[in-house]
Amino acid sequence: MFVYRYLYIMDCCRLLFFSIVFLLAGCSKNDIDLKQFENKQADFIYSSAKSYMDSKKYKEAVQIFEELEKQYPYSKHIPLSQIYMADSYYNMKKYEEAATTYEIFIKTHATHKMIPYALFMLGKLSYDQILIVERDQDEAAQSLEYFETLVQQFPNSEYVKSANNFIKLTRQHLAGRELYVAKYYQSKKNYAAAICRLNTVIDNYEDTNLMPEALHRLIECYTAMGFVDEARKVFAVLDKDYKTTSWYEHSKKLLPGTIVKWR
Repeated sequence: MFVYRYLYIMDCCRLLFFSIVFLLAGCSKNDIDLKQFENKQADFIYSSAKSYMDSKKYKEAVQIFEELEKQYPYSKHIPLSQIYMADSYYNMKKYEEAATTYEIFIKTHATHKMIPYALFMLGKLSYDQILIVERDQDEAAQSLEYFETLVQQFPNSEYVKSANNFIKLTRQHLAGRELYVAKYYQSKKNYAAAICRLNTVIDNYEDTNLMPEALHRLIECYTAMGFVDEARKVFAVLDKDYKTTSWYEHSKKLLPGTIVKWR
């Protein structure tokens, strides 16, 4: 029995040893020996980093780009190296590091031709981190700010079309958040708070497809509070602009009798 136990323990030790070896090998295989870039020309270091990036070896690319900045902080390659470094972080899903690097680029190279791209990527970074509508929408608001800045400051940029598409999607998301909170308050019969949120959707997100539902929910709140005249005024907007929607039919059932027409 002792022999078998001894052999079992030895097998476990061997397994543990080889596991550690493979783990250490896995941790080190992506590390670059930066000594090979000491006293090398900036062109060589930059091209090496770009080559690693093009091969999707983003961790190594970042290390070499950092080495370039360390040795040649005033090199002509620094602006693009910062962009590529940020791109590498983005591809590794290290969003905080990517955002910081894009922001540094914008602050230090304010007139560079890649500024629109950096703004676009900052917007996309935030957009990629937008969570489900039930959560706070800080990332959505940040994304919208970056995209709108791009469109306003660089209207002729090649990234404007994509930015406008993201603006529409982000506004839809923000409107959805407001509507979600409004429905929550409505379910708790806190109609005043629900009305406040619904008016935010109506006043600020008229271009989204959530307008008809927001108007209907507003009518529900007004009728629940006994404010029938106010409800009918809201219905007039549905009658004018959203008559073909199902929300129009739902609201119509809540308001029998004469409807106040749009003026």
